[in-house]
Amino acid sequence: MIADKLIDEFDKKLEEYFASSDLRTIDKDNWKTNYKKRIKQINHDESWLTLIACYSIFGNQKIIKKPQLVAINGILNSAGLGNRFNFTCISKVRVEVKLPEIREYRNYLKHIFEKDNLHLYPDRKKIIEDKLKNNNASFEGNTNLDLLIEGISNNKKTTIFIEAKFLSDISYQIKYNPVRDQIIRNIDCGIDYINNKKYAENFEDFYFMLLTPKMFRTKKFGKNKETELATIGATSSRLYCYKMNEYKNFRSLKELLPHRKLQNNEWATISENIGWLTFEDFWINSINNSTIKDNNEKNMIEEFFDNRNLK
Repeated sequence: MIADKLIDEFDKKLEEYFASSDLRTIDKDNWKTNYKKRIKQINHDESWLTLIACYSIFGNQKIIKKPQLVAINGILNSAGLGNRFNFTCISKVRVEVKLPEIREYRNYLKHIFEKDNLHLYPDRKKIIEDKLKNNNASFEGNTNLDLLIEGISNNKKTTIFIEAKFLSDISYQIKYNPVRDQIIRNIDCGIDYINNKKYAENFEDFYFMLLTPKMFRTKKFGKNKETELATIGATSSRLYCYKMNEYKNFRSLKELLPHRKLQNNEWATISENIGWLTFEDFWINSINNSTIKDNNEKNMIEEFFDNRNLK
């Protein structure tokens, strides 16, 4: 089975993949166990697909040379944003990154709930009432980011947050807020990340991108995959198809993030920096730039993508 082969072949290198992380991602001692648990559903698993897509470009990240940089620039410059990226250095590629709770949003929700406990589930309303008694109670918690890429592009520190979806859709509600979707939450975390000067120094150097199969990408972000499924509504079949188009209008972002006190030009920059990646572009750029050096690994990765119609 291809999944078993992938585990065996990538075992040592995936260990290296996580070992150098200075962020708390998957538990460094248990990442293998976590991924093996998912192996029974590997045909449907977004985490595995994202990991293999990254590995096809960056390998174990010990040495990132020109072919890898050309490949990632090619992928990013196909995201519907024009030729903005010219990475000359990649400092981090991390999966399963845990981002801290947004305090501004927590305080805003608390203020809202004190005026109107708006949840429609009775049990959630009760939990919210109990949480309001604790000044430090969490209303959203950490955010799990699927993929983080950081480096130097055009001589500037650049951060990219990526949310990956295979066939699932984005979450359309957060536990205590029934009207907050997964994309707006990730963008909100990105604003928090920049405000705290974690890496990129301003909003011009921060990007949010969705990563999906190519057939779902809407025309606003570039060409989608020409299949029969595309002719019967692939680009309108997911909530994220609508939300990605909506959030290209900065006024939508501003309206949905009222706890953020930004200028219109800052909102416009964040909106302009929303892009859409595809798994197919990872494979194409890995082949065009020969980033997979081991032929055995190349054959297995090719089979992995081919089995999912992502070549």
